[in-house]
Amino acid sequence: MEKSIIENIRKGNINAFEHLFNQYYLKVRNFAFGFVKQMDMAENIAQNVFMKIWIGRENLVPDKSIDSYIFTIVRNEIADSFRSRGYTIRYLEHAGMMMSGKYEIDSEYNVKEIKEIVRETVDAMPEQRRLVFRMSRWQFLSNDEIAVRLGISKRTVEKHISLALAEIRRKLGEFLFFLFIFLIS
Repeated sequence: MEKSIIENIRKGNINAFEHLFNQYYLKVRNFAFGFVKQMDMAENIAQNVFMKIWIGRENLVPDKSIDSYIFTIVRNEIADSFRSRGYTIRYLEHAGMMMSGKYEIDSEYNVKEIKEIVRETVDAMPEQRRLVFRMSRWQFLSNDEIAVRLGISKRTVEKHISLALAEIRRKLGEFLFFLFIFLIS
């Protein structure tokens, strides 16, 4: 069965990818959390892992263990996260490549609807959380830059971003949230 799923993912089947995502997401996130000790960072690592799997899906080998492949990517992502805090920008760069047509997702999910749900969710947030989230995700400012501009602590910035992402995740559900991170630039 694993071989069939991998072959379907290689062909660009989003349902097979969703199956893989649902099967491994929590394992990957919890494994990453064991190292980074921050849930939002662990979630970002897990999302990046699945984004890399999708982008490199044509390189998947059906006869090799998907477990080993996934957890090799996880270990590399954990190491990268310790070296650099710029992983959010890489997500958005990959998302920009998706939106430019370099990669295609054949999906029943309507990107416009996802964007609208996210926009409505962000608009309904308390003013400072909304401002911090927009500065972080849409203006690509670092947490330090946001803290200086708004005159708040870096930890407060991190808390606002974490709460904003949690709210968006609740509205979209886990898989659509992954697509949001993957598709929205």
